[in-house]
Amino acid sequence: MIACAHCIGHGNNAVNYSVYKDRADLVKVNFLSDDITAEAMWQRMRFHLAKVAAQHTKGRPIKDTAIRMEISPTREETAGWTMADWEHFADEFIQAFDSVDMSDKTKRASSKATHVANSQYVASLHHDSKSGILHLHIVANRVDMDGNTNDGHYVGERAVAAADIVNLNRGWGNPKDIEQKHLEEISDACMEILSQMDRFSWEMYGRKLAQRGYKLHLHRDSNNKVAGYAIMRGNSSYKSSKLGKGRNLMPSTIMKTWTKLHSEQGTKTIVPKNESKPMTATIREPKPVQKPVIPKPMPKLCSFTIATDEYHRYPIFIREDADNIIKQNCSVPDDNDTATMENVVNTARLLFAGYLDAATSMSYSCGGGGSDLSGWGKDKDEDDLKLALRCAQMAHRMCKPAASRKWHR
Repeated sequence: MIACAHCIGHGNNAVNYSVYKDRADLVKVNFLSDDITAEAMWQRMRFHLAKVAAQHTKGRPIKDTAIRMEISPTREETAGWTMADWEHFADEFIQAFDSVDMSDKTKRASSKATHVANSQYVASLHHDSKSGILHLHIVANRVDMDGNTNDGHYVGERAVAAADIVNLNRGWGNPKDIEQKHLEEISDACMEILSQMDRFSWEMYGRKLAQRGYKLHLHRDSNNKVAGYAIMRGNSSYKSSKLGKGRNLMPSTIMKTWTKLHSEQGTKTIVPKNESKPMTATIREPKPVQKPVIPKPMPKLCSFTIATDEYHRYPIFIREDADNIIKQNCSVPDDNDTATMENVVNTARLLFAGYLDAATSMSYSCGGGGSDLSGWGKDKDEDDLKLALRCAQMAHRMCKPAASRKWHR
């Protein structure tokens, strides 16, 4: 299980995203009613903050009004869980989060603990749009019910420490150990795939990885040569430099690895003349004659790495002409004073690459209200250029503030 947290100034958007996102289930609310809209939840949180903040902050307004957390257990760790299990898990994580002492690092007494358990918050369960893996979203008020401000210094590190506490208590693996396990699992799959390929091509490599539930993202240079790649496992991305042994699965070495796997000697049993007992001799097998692979001309690709926060980065590979269409057709909504052109363009790029959750998160981070993306995807007869235009139009809509649109539960 891993976790991250951030202090944010757009609590209204975060609550909307937490509650209204497609396939979201409300796990629990704290010091709030569960039969009201997300807008009403945030209004009550903001009213409480305004009522008590002035007398507890010495006149200094609280710029970041909420703490947003995302907690992601593995599929195996939550197998068979009921909603009651998720509610207990939310309570357990918040208790651990509040208990983390960051005062030695910040040199502030206020960092000794937080008070999220005594604060208004909303906890919702989300399904990843691609893998279906469940993860928990929590949005909490920065001011607790007694008027204390929940410390925001190193809040991301506090969340990581809380995850370590829960992992230890439940006997779950350390996140670093889990990452290493996944690296070994993917590396073994890559080596097995290479041994089964009668010739090497990136297209075949990616197709066979997809058959095992992974997704290959290639990074090409200006000459359209593969300069790097990453393999996605659920929401996690693993670079080729971390896979295999001795960096033998990187683009610069993978062909040598394939050749080595297919140049091993075979053994045959023969019976020599005048001998009644068979013996084993090693005979060098001729290397198979490989037909030259004639590369098909491909459009020039652009590559980007888009970060929605400090823990989530997404590799994007897009045709240059499609990316130009996105940049030419994206625009910042007139009623959004927070968003930049870069925010809108990156939202469109994430949509193009199929990262729907990340696109929604990006739109919320810049003050947008997101959109219902159920059913979103490339149409059967749609080419990349038409899809790019549609992504630019949808990104504009997603970056419009929630207040300017009507939300439906």
